[in-house]
Amino acid sequence: MDTNQMRQISVIEPIGAAIEKTKQILFQPFDITKWFAIGFCAFLATLGNGGWPNAGGGGGQGGGHPQDFQHQINTIKDSVLDNLPIIMSVAAVVLLLILVISVVLMWLKSRGQFMFLDCVARNVAEVKNPWKQYAQQANSLFLFKLALWAAGFVGAMLFIIPLVMIGTCFVRVGIELFPLVNIVWVFLLIFGIIVVAMAIGTVKVLTNEFVVPIMYLRGCLIKDAWRECWQLLMSNKGPFTLYLLFLLVIGLAIGMIVLLTVLVTCCCAACFLMIPYIGTVVMLPILVWRRAYSLFYLSQYGPEFDVFGPEPTPVVVPTELIPPVQNP
Repeated sequence: MDTNQMRQISVIEPIGAAIEKTKQILFQPFDITKWFAIGFCAFLATLGNGGWPNAGGGGGQGGGHPQDFQHQINTIKDSVLDNLPIIMSVAAVVLLLILVISVVLMWLKSRGQFMFLDCVARNVAEVKNPWKQYAQQANSLFLFKLALWAAGFVGAMLFIIPLVMIGTCFVRVGIELFPLVNIVWVFLLIFGIIVVAMAIGTVKVLTNEFVVPIMYLRGCLIKDAWRECWQLLMSNKGPFTLYLLFLLVIGLAIGMIVLLTVLVTCCCAACFLMIPYIGTVVMLPILVWRRAYSLFYLSQYGPEFDVFGPEPTPVVVPTELIPPVQNP
C-alpha cells in the first residue's frame, strides 16, 4: 500500500501515548473499584501466562557401592513393572484432567482478551457486557488457539519421537558405538523443535497483538481478521519485524522492573504477585500499558485500525420533522 509506505511507522512513539492512556484509565481519577474490575478482565486475559519459576534443588546422599546402586535401580524397575497398569491408569487420569483444565483456561482467556481490550479501548470497567457482546469472536479465537495448539503438538512430536528413539539407542549401545550420523540427526531434530516453537510463538504473538484488535474493530471472526492482518503484514514486513524484535526489548525491560521492585521491597512484592488475581491488580499499570502500546502501534497504519477513534455519533432527527401522531 502506498499510503502505508509513506506513513512513518514507529515503535517508539506509541510508548508515550500508551503511558498517557494508562494514566488516563487508572489514575485520572484513581478508583480502586475500577482497578479491581479491569484487573479481573486482565486476570482472565493473562490466564496461563507464566508464573514465578520454582527453584528446585536438593541433594541426596552420595556414596555407596556400585552394586548397591544397581540393586536399587533394579528394585525400582521391578516395582514399576509390577504396578505398571495402575501407574498408567493414574497417569492417564492426571493427563486427562490437565488437558480439560487447560482447555477451560484457554476458553476463559479468549473471553478475557476481548474484555480487557474493551476496557482499555473505551476506558471503561465493564465485565458483563463485553463478556456477552464479544462471545462469538472469543469462541472463534478459542477454536483457533485449540487448532494451533494441536498443530504445535503434532509438529513437535514429529521431532521428539525420533529424538527419543535415538536417545534410547544411545543408552543401549553406549557412546563408543553411537554413529556420528545419529549425532547429526540429534542436532537437526533439536533445531526442528526450536523452529516449530518459534513459528507457533510468532503466530500467537501476531494473533494477540493485531488479529484480536481487528476482530474487535470489525466484529468479524478470526479467519477474516487473519486475512486482513496478513495483507497488512505482507505490505509492511520491515516495520512488523522491527516491532516483534522490539517486543523482546520490552519484555526484558518489564522483567527488570518487576525484579527491581521485588528486590527493593525485600521480596514483599513477590508475595502479592504470586497471589492469583491480586497479583494481576498489582501489575495492572504494566498490563494496561502493554495492551495500549500494541493498540497505538496498530493505529499508525490508518484510522481503520484505531480502536481509540471516535465512536460514530447517533443521528438525531429534529422533532419538528417528525410528523405528529394522529389519534384515530
